Amino acid sequence: MMKTIQHTSTLFYYDGPQIIEAQDPIGGHYIGVMVESEDDSERYLVAGASPERLRQFRVGALDLRSLFVERDAPEWYLANALDGDEQHLTLFPQSGPISESEYLPEAGFVLRHRDVKSVVVQEANARNNLVLEIAVEPPETASQHRIRSETLARLVLHVQSLLKHAYRSALYELDKSLRKDPSRFGGDRLDVIIPAAPGSFKIVFESSNLPDLWGKSEAALGLARVDQLFAAGSTEETVEVVKANRGRLAGTYLRLLRFLVEAKTGLRYSWAQPGLSDPSNRSLSAADAKSLVEALSGVIQLEEERVELDGVLEEADAVNGGWRLRTEDGPEKGKTAENGPSLIGVNIGSRYHFSCIERTEGTEVSFQEKHTLFLSEYRQLK
Repeated sequence: MMKTIQHTSTLFYYDGPQIIEAQDPIGGHYIGVMVESEDDSERYLVAGASPERLRQFRVGALDLRSLFVERDAPEWYLANALDGDEQHLTLFPQSGPISESEYLPEAGFVLRHRDVKSVVVQEANARNNLVLEIAVEPPETASQHRIRSETLARLVLHVQSLLKHAYRSALYELDKSLRKDPSRFGGDRLDVIIPAAPGSFKIVFESSNLPDLWGKSEAALGLARVDQLFAAGSTEETVEVVKANRGRLAGTYLRLLRFLVEAKTGLRYSWAQPGLSDPSNRSLSAADAKSLVEALSGVIQLEEERVELDGVLEEADAVNGGWRLRTEDGPEKGKTAENGPSLIGVNIGSRYHFSCIERTEGTEVSFQEKHTLFLSEYRQLK
């Protein structure tokens, strides 16, 4: 009697499911990769795999050939193409060591970007709103569909913080006067609508604000900026993108990467707006997150950005370097930078242009951020 397994998920898709996961009736896990055949029919090389080894492959910590070869069980199989709506595969046992099989994939293939079916387009249209789906696979997801509450809470806070600074960075680039306009803030807020979806541990968010009459959401402005951080192909390219976003956004992104490394997981996300057929998909493996943390940790002044202010000088402490400037957007205060200009001789009540460096310090525990302005130079305005 032939053994039958059921396809459970597609890990890599290109003109059809190329790499798949499957299970047998008693819960055993399998990995399958499409291979060439003499009659051009679709076939899969299939072998059993432990849940933890599958998780390591999904997060980019294990290459595909090693997943097949480095196993305790010697059995391996060939299977015909996925059968019918129920997606069954019939396994045909093979003889000899799998390490000598001509069907084995080349060494070095690591799963980085997963083209998997996503609920975001369906949800975005059903809710007439922007929807974002986040998926992670920390170690506890290997054997059960679960995630530690602390990991979940920190993930949600990291995502919210990243979107907030991406959105405000995009606004500021469009118009500097929007930098502190509270009426424009709101596109950086998300609500959790589906705590967990089947498969890897997923969270689905919806924009807190409804889209405009044309179906466009304010949150899309921030998510498009987030896409830029995740779109670069290599570590070196990503570092350059992050450096171009120095300041609050870069610091928030680095803290997210450190969280992923600590949680031993990669991250995938998709988002869509109503009326659009294709979502925006991005992913980052656990291995890539670790490489980026190492590379970005050596970038000097990553969490600093330049801020230019015009306003009336209300306070100036020539001894301690403290100052307060009344701008059109409200009061700003800070201190002179190390080796910065002296405040001796400035005129209270006069207008000045202050060139400052803003430094951001964030804490993983409370997620509170401290932003300090350091005056590097100034000039009096007429």
